[in-house]
Amino acid sequence: MPSARPGAAESISNTIATGAHSRVLVRTVTGLEFLAAAELTDAGHRLIDMSTRQLVIDPTSANIITSPPRLADDLFLIGADVPDPGRTKADLSKLARALRRELTVPLLHWPGEAISVSASFLGRRTYSRFDIEDLSGQIIAEQTGGHYHSRRDGSRPPRDRADWRVVLDGTRARVAMRPFDAPLHRRDWRTRTVTGSLHPPVAAALARLARIEPGHRVLDPFCGAGTILLEAHRTEPEASYIGIDRDSIAINAARANTDQTAGIVWRTGDARTLEGWLTGVDRIVTNPPWQVRLDIDDFSSHMGLWHHQLQADGLLVAIVNQSQAQFLRDDARWQVDAIHEIAVAGQHPRIVVARPTA
Repeated sequence: MPSARPGAAESISNTIATGAHSRVLVRTVTGLEFLAAAELTDAGHRLIDMSTRQLVIDPTSANIITSPPRLADDLFLIGADVPDPGRTKADLSKLARALRRELTVPLLHWPGEAISVSASFLGRRTYSRFDIEDLSGQIIAEQTGGHYHSRRDGSRPPRDRADWRVVLDGTRARVAMRPFDAPLHRRDWRTRTVTGSLHPPVAAALARLARIEPGHRVLDPFCGAGTILLEAHRTEPEASYIGIDRDSIAINAARANTDQTAGIVWRTGDARTLEGWLTGVDRIVTNPPWQVRLDIDDFSSHMGLWHHQLQADGLLVAIVNQSQAQFLRDDARWQVDAIHEIAVAGQHPRIVVARPTA
């Protein structure tokens, strides 16, 4: 995971100790909001608000910084939570007044530091994201003694900077600072990818849904660069993991991404030819091709093999396209427990949780 900025955990702890609010804005993949909320509430934090792609959390400890949620795309400390100013450019004056009155800056800045702001909004407006960014960035710079870097002309902000996020959702305007040196979805282990590599927070969601326990044997028959099993290993390091892919380049990428101490076996080959070696599996967690950038032949035969490989009390968690999800739902060999619709990489796949029938 990205590194926390100096003082980030202490800032949360001190705020909690004084009884003041230190709310956090968590950004997610569309469709993972409820799962991300469950991850955070299981860690003891309080859910305040939830809307498309975002959660507002009242943290109860600094572990939201030291052990940040794996299902989150990103996380920010909220400096201001004010009414959405409205649709017209003239309404931005309301936002400026509210921020000058309400903005509280986390003590994670140093004088002269570069400031970058990224903004988004819901609904039609007569102003652009750059108008919001420039307005907010100037006010943040006033309060911190920093230097705001506008991206209106397309230039990149300096490498060493404080990143802020502004979100207008039609009801509230939230201005928040990232307490990490990079977005949470950028994993430190991820040095190599291949075509079809899964977004890490989505892979973490699959691992969470699989409910992997110590001693479980976990298989990914389409492992690619290893994203799912590497995320699963961080969730439950006491299980054993087997990743298979017929592309040797993908297997080499998975090995490059893997800490040598991790209990993961990577093997080149077609899972359908390795049936005898792969029986008695407790979990199959996988991302088979969605027939978008890669093809999969005879999806039914793969499902038959998975049914044979799993223990009677085993579990399949797969992210598939709409027709593949329907195929699983209609197949008598499987009992589908849940289907989660998400949006990722410009596509709308389904995460299917299923168990083999007798």
